[in-house]
Amino acid sequence: MSRKKCNHSEAAMKKVSLILSCVSTLAIVFAFSCPSGPDLDAWLAESLIKVFPDDKPPLSRENKPLLLVARNGHTSLQVLVRSDRDLSQFLAVVADPTHNTSRLQAELRHVGYVPVDSNPAGSPPDEILRPAPSEFPDPLYKKLPSQLKANRTEALWIEVYAAENVEPGDYTGEVTLFADGRLQKTLSFDVRVMEASVPAEQKLKVTNWFNMSQSHLAKYYSLDENPEVYWAVLGNIGRVMAEHKQNVILTPVSSLAEPSLKRSQIRFDFSKLDRWVKTFQDAGLIGTIEGGHLLTRSKGYYSPVVVPSWVVEDGEIVRKNLDPNDPRAEAYLNSFLPTLYDHLKKKGWLDIYLQHVLDEPHEHEIPIYERYAGITRTHLPGVPTIDAVHLEEDTGFLKKFCNVWVPVLGSFDKKLDYLNRHLEEGGDVWYYTCIQPQGRYLNRFIDYSLLKVRLLHWLNHRHNLRGFLHYGGNWWSDEPFTNVQPIINDGRTLLPAGDSAIVYPDPENNSVLSSVRLEVMREGIEDYELLAALAAKDPAKAEELVHKAIPHMNDYIRSPEEFREVHRALLEAASASQTGTASKSPGSQ
Repeated sequence: MSRKKCNHSEAAMKKVSLILSCVSTLAIVFAFSCPSGPDLDAWLAESLIKVFPDDKPPLSRENKPLLLVARNGHTSLQVLVRSDRDLSQFLAVVADPTHNTSRLQAELRHVGYVPVDSNPAGSPPDEILRPAPSEFPDPLYKKLPSQLKANRTEALWIEVYAAENVEPGDYTGEVTLFADGRLQKTLSFDVRVMEASVPAEQKLKVTNWFNMSQSHLAKYYSLDENPEVYWAVLGNIGRVMAEHKQNVILTPVSSLAEPSLKRSQIRFDFSKLDRWVKTFQDAGLIGTIEGGHLLTRSKGYYSPVVVPSWVVEDGEIVRKNLDPNDPRAEAYLNSFLPTLYDHLKKKGWLDIYLQHVLDEPHEHEIPIYERYAGITRTHLPGVPTIDAVHLEEDTGFLKKFCNVWVPVLGSFDKKLDYLNRHLEEGGDVWYYTCIQPQGRYLNRFIDYSLLKVRLLHWLNHRHNLRGFLHYGGNWWSDEPFTNVQPIINDGRTLLPAGDSAIVYPDPENNSVLSSVRLEVMREGIEDYELLAALAAKDPAKAEELVHKAIPHMNDYIRSPEEFREVHRALLEAASASQTGTASKSPGSQ
C-alpha cells in the first residue's frame, strides 16, 4: 500500500475516520515524525470489556482479532496504550488507501473516565466490575490525548460501520501508533462483512428521555446571545441519538403550545410544536412523537399529583400546577386536547403519536389516573396512551385506559402471560429501566459490565417487548463529568452511576458526546433487528439463539467470548435467511 507522510494539518486533527478496503489497509497514525524506538506498549482489546487506568498489558495477546459485522451495522474494538514514562506528541492523522473499491467507515475516539462514588446498593459484589470509589470508563471524546501519563492505561475506541452497499468479505485494518516523535507500534485487525443486513426500517421503539428545556440546557450551552443556538443544540442532540437508533422523542406538547386570550377564551398556537417536530424529523429521530405527561407531581415521586394548566387570572394567562380536583384542571384539558387533536390530524401525525397521562401511577393516584386518562381518551380518539406502570397495582384500569404498558424490568418475571394477553388483545408492551432493576438483572449503570448493556435488546426479543424506555438521556448534574450520581426526590434518592444520562454535554460543538454504553446499546439494537428479521423467516432458529443468550429473565451469558459465539451464529443464520446461502465464519473477536 501507499501511505501518506505524517500530516499535522488542523483539518486532519479535527476529524479522524477509518476506511478499510479489501485490497489495501489504512493506518490510523499518531505522529510528529517517523523514527523508531518503542516506548509505548499497545494492544487490541474486546469492546465489551471495560478498561481501567491501572489495567496492565495481558501476558498473551491475539495477533490479529477478527470483527464480524452485518451490512448497515456496527462493530467496535479498543486500542489500549500504556507507557512506563510520560509521553507527548500523541496526535492523529489519516493515511488514505490507494485502492478503495468499497469502504468501511469508522470513528476513532478517546475513552474518558468518570468517578463513581458508590455502587448500586441492591447489587451483589460479583455484579459490579470493581468497588467504588473508582474511576470508570464512559464518555467518548472526539479529541485524542496529546500526552500520555506514565503507568496509566488509556483506551481508544474504534467504531466500524459497514454500509449497506459494502461488498461482503474480509477487510484489514492497521493501527500505527507514534509518540515522542517516534514510531511506537503497529497493530492489525480484520473485519469480516457478512451477507446479512440490518433492516433499514427499525422495528424496536427506543426512547431516552431528554430534558430539552432552555433552563436546563443553558447550564451547559451558551444560549443567551442567539435564540437559534437553542434549536441548533436540539437538532444536534437529535442527530446523535438518531445515529444511535433512538426513534422516539419525548415531546412536551403542553409547554410547546403557546396560549393567547381571545374573547375571554384561551386559544393555542402550535408553531413551536411544529418547529420541534421538524427539528427532530430533520435529525432523523422521528419516528414516533411521544406526547409528554399531562399530569405530573409537585416535586418528586412521593409528592402530590398536579395538573400543569394554562388558566386566566385577572384577565391574564398564567401557568399553574392545579390540584386534580380543581375544576379548572379538567376545563383546561377539555379545551387543550381537542385543539391538539385537530392539529395532529391536520399535520398527518396521528399515526405516529402516543400520549402520556401520568408517569408510574401508584396507590392513591390510580383514581386520578383513571379520570384523566378517560378525558384523554375522549378528546384524542384512536391515539394510543402510554405510561410506565406498576403491574402489581393493576386493578383493571390499565386494560381500560392504557394501550402501551411500560413496566420496569424486574417487576414482571412472573407476569409474562399477563403481558402476552395484552399483546394478543391489541395492546403493546415495552419495558423500562430507572434506578431499578439492580441485583442480577440487566441494566446500563456505569459500574456494570457492558455485556449487560448489549443484552438489553436481546431481552426485548426474548420476551416480545417491543420498545425500550429510559428516563436518563441528559439529566446531568451541575458537573456532568465529575458527578454522575445526582440526588433526586428532594434528597431522598441517590441515583446509581450513569442512570441519569447516556451522553455528555459537548458545548464546543453545541452537541453531545457519546459514551461506551451508547455505542454498545446501538450494537444491541442492531442485534434485535437481525433477530426480528430472522424470526420472520426462521422463528425456531431465532428462538434458539435468543434463548441461548438469555435462558431466563436474569440468567444470561456472562462472558464476551460466549456472547461473540452466539452473535457469530446470529450473523450466519441471518445471512442464510436473507440470501438463501449460509455465510460461515471460522471465528470472531
